[in-house]
Amino acid sequence: MQQESALRTAIPALVGMAAFAASVLIFYPGFQSFDSAYQFWQARTGHFSNQSPVVMTALWSAINAWWPSPAALLIVHLAAYWLGVVLLASAIVERTELRAGFILLVGFLPPPFVILGHLWTDSSLIAAMTLGFGLTVVAFVHHRILPLILALPVIVYAGAVRHNSLAAIVPLALLWAAAACEGRFAPARRGASVAIAAVVVVGSFAFGRVLDHSLARDRVTTWALVAGWDLAALSVRNEAMLIPEFDRTPGLTLAHLRRDYSTYTNVPLFVADEHVRHGMDGEAYSDDERWRLARAWGAALLAHPRAYLEHRWAVTSHLFGRYDGPLEGLFFTPSVVPYRDNPPPPPVLWPGRERLIEFVRAHRGSFAFAPIGYLAIALAGSLIGWTRRRTPAGTIALALGTSGLLLVLPLVVAAPSAELRYSGWLFVASVVALIAAFAKIPSVDRRWQPQPAFWSLDRPRANSSPPRA
Repeated sequence: MQQESALRTAIPALVGMAAFAASVLIFYPGFQSFDSAYQFWQARTGHFSNQSPVVMTALWSAINAWWPSPAALLIVHLAAYWLGVVLLASAIVERTELRAGFILLVGFLPPPFVILGHLWTDSSLIAAMTLGFGLTVVAFVHHRILPLILALPVIVYAGAVRHNSLAAIVPLALLWAAAACEGRFAPARRGASVAIAAVVVVGSFAFGRVLDHSLARDRVTTWALVAGWDLAALSVRNEAMLIPEFDRTPGLTLAHLRRDYSTYTNVPLFVADEHVRHGMDGEAYSDDERWRLARAWGAALLAHPRAYLEHRWAVTSHLFGRYDGPLEGLFFTPSVVPYRDNPPPPPVLWPGRERLIEFVRAHRGSFAFAPIGYLAIALAGSLIGWTRRRTPAGTIALALGTSGLLLVLPLVVAAPSAELRYSGWLFVASVVALIAAFAKIPSVDRRWQPQPAFWSLDRPRANSSPPRA
């Protein structure tokens, strides 16, 4: 029996470690788009900007002090991701051989696997959410407090690492709180779980804000990029300049907007000689200008709702559809963009990586990479989980599915471009949710018992059901 238990633990762990090693071999030292290169420069110099949430830059800075290489963050992301996948397999899947299959299927899903090769905040979110759910699900299923404790800082980090990730951690925080409350607040367990989850979510938000205000030296108004894009779209569709004069450079005309407006991305509007103000560097907004821009944005949306909906529908179609459009950078950036005095990247470890890049490039328009399919899977997993919500499997499926959906739904109105990486966590959450929805996780006594097995991942607990075969 002990040998069988050891085998059940060892095989998935070995598969996970082999997959992690293969991932490092393939992606080392990591792809860097402009955003990544800029964040690496911030991590190296300590000159932080709030253009992206500073929490990943702060983590990168801490890692860089120990190992001054962009590959260090890549390895941290991949280690967290594969550990999370292995933990999810150990809690959701019963049979050892199926656990190995689960690890390979989920871990090598094409969209998140491609995204994880980049040093993006989206990659950090995928890694943190996978590990956070892995630790929390193990605690929920096996009644272990150690993974519950370890999950908390991971959840807080995940909620702060992307602008839209705070909503995605709400179901995870509820699952974490449900695991923490088992038997301790029995008379009002549901209310206590909600209260604790609210504290976790608010704590994540506060953590991100405190870091932002204490570390960011260059402050920008990122929502203005979305506002400028929306106003440009409404101007083009209504044949009238709706962008306030203070929000555009001298000489910008409607003809320039028609030339630069794209339903894929807002970048061309902000980089031409005559352009919409981007709110960065020498074009930062004053407090008064921010309010004036917000009022102009709101007034234009109310005055032209149909044009706004048409614009946002076009963006959403690109965001969740097939990535067969003209801009490959919205799908992936398999290179390292130079930035200021950033050192050149270390050499790649696997010469065959270029063949893999060409293979991915050739298939980027396939449905395997289209978020719309994973939206349907997440919805199915959530609905099935809801019907089984009184079981551990149903609860886990519901939490995973709704987490993926809550990540991407705000993008319908807030996405600054149609990039695959914005849906990164959805891909993992949807597939695991559907698998969990049909899993056979036995119901167990939910009382915590303060005994030596309390800290163990493998030893059975008192008053619990027999171990699974």
